[in-house]
Amino acid sequence: MQNIKVTQGQWLGDIAVREAGTIEALFDLAVQNNVSITDDIEIGTVLQLSSVTNRAVVNYFERYAVEPATAQIQGYRGEGIEFWFIERDFIVS
Repeated sequence: MQNIKVTQGQWLGDIAVREAGTIEALFDLAVQNNVSITDDIEIGTVLQLSSVTNRAVVNYFERYAVEPATAQIQGYRGEGIEFWFIERDFIVS
């Protein structure tokens, strides 16, 4: 069993992919830690994971020191095209 500490911007899906190697591990991770897959997990919370599903993916994250963090950071107001609302900022005809 692994202990995993939640970092800023991570949601359960990020942790499942990083630590188990697949998004499908999200459900096992949620059940093992008695949380919902949509819960906001506090930074510093320690979660437990019992198995690695895809070792190649986990090894990739370790080798390149990649820490997925796709949750929205509270208070962050992004800029650029990825934050525009198509229906608000563009006329579509």
